[in-house]
Amino acid sequence: MTNAEDKSARSGIQVLDRAALLLSKLEASSEPLSLTALAKETGLSTSTVHRILGSLHSMGFVKQNAIGQWSLGLRLLELGNLVYERFIVRQRALPFMQQLHAKTHMTVNLAIRDNDRLLYIEHVLAPEQKANQLRRIGSWAPLHITSGGKLFLSRMSPEELRAYSQRTSLKVCTEHSIQCLDKLLLTLAKVRETGWAYDLEEYETSVHCVAAPIFGQQGSLIATLSLATHRSIEFQPQHIATLCNITQAISTAMGARINERVRGRGYGDL
Repeated sequence: MTNAEDKSARSGIQVLDRAALLLSKLEASSEPLSLTALAKETGLSTSTVHRILGSLHSMGFVKQNAIGQWSLGLRLLELGNLVYERFIVRQRALPFMQQLHAKTHMTVNLAIRDNDRLLYIEHVLAPEQKANQLRRIGSWAPLHITSGGKLFLSRMSPEELRAYSQRTSLKVCTEHSIQCLDKLLLTLAKVRETGWAYDLEEYETSVHCVAAPIFGQQGSLIATLSLATHRSIEFQPQHIATLCNITQAISTAMGARINERVRGRGYGDL
């Protein structure tokens, strides 16, 4: 790292520290605070406070009332709800996962997105897969070669997918892994059409997976549920129908409103 890059990094960290300090002061106050009051509370200059509040305001993290006082914005509530949903989905989903396992006799995996990775947070294992380590709780996998990961990617724009491809270099795990952006785009187009996604030995040799989405109260994709089995066992329409019915039930338990448009995209026509 050059001296200029080091200086820039330190400056960025300082801005983040100051933004966090301002947010903490607003959180601690039962009333909106003026610019002058925030400067006094934090020990920062009014110009610095004004500049940082302007940036936070543009992102929805703070809001300003008619007389120029500041308070926390709704964006923080949205993020808080998202974190809560990701925390609570494991508890809400587990009974449904056990039902799905009992009906299919396949391994069931619950996962969330962690930046460019799929993070496994719960599972119900089929007996023959108890020794499997790749999808153990707390492990992660690339988005583009997992069934659950493809569901998250399917909600990205072409520009976001291109950036993802550049960041990750589309890591290859088996000879069946997706290795180029064009193929990924074609695969995701099919995912958007059906509402579910496959992983056919793309992440793990001899293992086939199919995943369906779990939605939260705000209608966002918060987690995915997948079935995993040996490649010798083909997924039948009833397997996918059962999986989609279960993810719909979990979504409802999470407060999502599953309308007809969502049903057709994610819980549909087999």
